[in-house]
Amino acid sequence: VARGPGMFGSEGQETALVQEILGDVPLVGFFGQGEISNARLYGYTGVLTLFL
Repeated sequence: VARGPGMFGSEGQETALVQEILGDVPLVGFFGQGEISNARLYGYTGVLTLFL
């Protein structure tokens, strides 16, 4: 999987960054095949949604 050690250097770096900003909140995620935009297909994107 591209989002992980290959992009950030070690496991858990992206999650640690989110937790540093938002605090100790429950996180849920999944792997998808990419993101479809107007004229492009992005393969290394991330989406974060916050429910208040």
